[in-house]
Amino acid sequence: MKFTSAIAVLVATVATASAATHGPTPGQDLCCAANQERARRGIPALKWAPSIDVIARGQSEHQSRLGRTSHFGPAGKLYYLASRLDSVGFGYMTAAENVGGGFRSVDAVTTAWMNSKGHRDATLARHSTVCGGGVAGDGYYTINFASPMNKNDENAYFSLQCSGSKSLGAYNGDSPVPHRPQPPVAPQPPRPSAQPPVAPKPPVQPPVQPQPPKPQPQPPVQPPVQPPVGHKPPVQPPVQPPVQPQPPVAPGNGKCKRVPKGSIAAGKCKPCKQCGSKPSPFRR
Repeated sequence: MKFTSAIAVLVATVATASAATHGPTPGQDLCCAANQERARRGIPALKWAPSIDVIARGQSEHQSRLGRTSHFGPAGKLYYLASRLDSVGFGYMTAAENVGGGFRSVDAVTTAWMNSKGHRDATLARHSTVCGGGVAGDGYYTINFASPMNKNDENAYFSLQCSGSKSLGAYNGDSPVPHRPQPPVAPQPPRPSAQPPVAPKPPVQPPVQPQPPKPQPQPPVQPPVQPPVGHKPPVQPPVQPPVQPQPPVAPGNGKCKRVPKGSIAAGKCKPCKQCGSKPSPFRR
């Protein structure tokens, strides 16, 4: 896992002197990487301060022992960045610190710092004029930036000769070779593969499933109408057969005699065949 962090302080103490000419150090490499980013933006290069290298290297080793990044040093005089600068007699007006853990190179940790606003602001601050850094063997990096009280102390600050992010040494006065940032590497187009292109396979269509027949709508079944309880259906009158007319009775050829009322023969009359089928008071 990779971690980065930045811190800035503003205090003032007394400046001291240091040695003259120095060979390359890991701290110088960190300062060269920072100067490369500053040069791309037209910001003046930082000089290297050996005394800042000392405290930055100690802070990286402290983080390595902790197993994590931290701006706080061991308890006591080295706990804060300000107290660490005081411990080497470095007088400053402003100071800032970037730390990172889990990186494999100076370029990798510098790229991570430049992708973070707080770390980028510390790296590109115009009021900072000197820097120093330190690296612990297992990937912990620390770089400190400062604006010293005495900016013209040639015995304390040295110009860096850099090739990209790699230091070639530190010198009094101006660097013998002006620092020029390396141009970014242009991306290379991908090379064609030696394997012939594989023709894409036609898409496999899923089998068509037969659709079941749609059910036909059935007319609704009307329930039989039940008559209300207690209801009697109307009584239909019986149908009488039609009355057939009686054929006319043909009159008889003989004459019938009328029996006078009250006579004995009146109640004993027999049907007259000539007069009709019904009993009649007439007698033949």
